[in-house]
Amino acid sequence: MIEIGRVSTVKKDAAMVSMPMSGACERCGVCMVSGNGRDVLLLAKNDAGAAAGDHVEIEISAGRVISAAFIIYMVPVFLTIAGFVFGHWLTGGDEESILPIILAVSFLIASFVGVAIYDAKLRRVERHEARIIRVLTEDEVQAHEHHVQTVTMGE
Repeated sequence: MIEIGRVSTVKKDAAMVSMPMSGACERCGVCMVSGNGRDVLLLAKNDAGAAAGDHVEIEISAGRVISAAFIIYMVPVFLTIAGFVFGHWLTGGDEESILPIILAVSFLIASFVGVAIYDAKLRRVERHEARIIRVLTEDEVQAHEHHVQTVTMGE
């Protein structure tokens, strides 16, 4: 996946890049959401030698995006089903019992906590699944901004 952003800071061979939140990356979990909720921040390997303030093209590993989406969406689904099945097994199939529902909700909550802990651990480890592939010229930045305005305005 290719995205365009602006370099906020550079440290050694890595750069923090700010970019507008798009529909493709809105909830995948690879990026950190900034304080305003409209932009995302991404730590990327600075292969292009970009400096703070540069507009850059970023390549985000598709495998990381897919695995993040799987963890965020499917793990809670699987654990909720497992909680219900386990509760159903514990009650011997008693259709009057609410234990399967209680366990399903408990497993769902536990999965959210587990995903949050896993996400926090991943963010502490400096991993570069994203990399800056090139610095954009001013003409390319203006053309991209014009394209974004055209798409959002529906022209």
